[in-house]
Amino acid sequence: MAEKIEAPVFDGKKLKGNIPAMRKLMVEQPPNFFEQLLQLCFDAGVVLLFTPKLPKVPLSGSTRWIKENPLIQLTARYGQNDRFWFTFFHELGHIILHGKKYISLENVDFAAVDPEKEQEAHDFAVKNTFSKEQEEKLLREHPHSISTEDIVNYAHEFNTHPAMIIGRLQFLKLIHYSVGREFIEPVQLSEQ
Repeated sequence: MAEKIEAPVFDGKKLKGNIPAMRKLMVEQPPNFFEQLLQLCFDAGVVLLFTPKLPKVPLSGSTRWIKENPLIQLTARYGQNDRFWFTFFHELGHIILHGKKYISLENVDFAAVDPEKEQEAHDFAVKNTFSKEQEEKLLREHPHSISTEDIVNYAHEFNTHPAMIIGRLQFLKLIHYSVGREFIEPVQLSEQ
């Protein structure tokens, strides 16, 4: 599929310049966010594809280069906004930080996996969704409990989507999975 797409020449500077617009899509999540995200990637020479989840394949995203263009491939493995955006920014981090030679297969152990590069991409995704500093501030100000209203207020302050905060706090087991469920929205994309 990626080889059939004639993308412009990859432009790393343009890709970095498009990150604020990508983050804005994450925050606002308009109904056509994926089409807009596709265009922001394409304008910088990055091919973005969505593919269905394959049975028994624990793959949520991957990054590799097809000819002279980077490819981000996302799957429907999780199908919810917090995980979709984190995976997208993780894979974007590989392109920006690691260039052509590194192939990333999210959540899959394989011979060429580099734990240091995976951590760098993870940190890039954290920085662009709900940073460690923001997390520390929230936990410092709410050491014992936090309400959904507080999470929404922090999301506005931090310029992120409430789902990104809720997803992280749930992952860290600091809030129950029932808290803020109204912000964890399904991501239903069709095949390209």
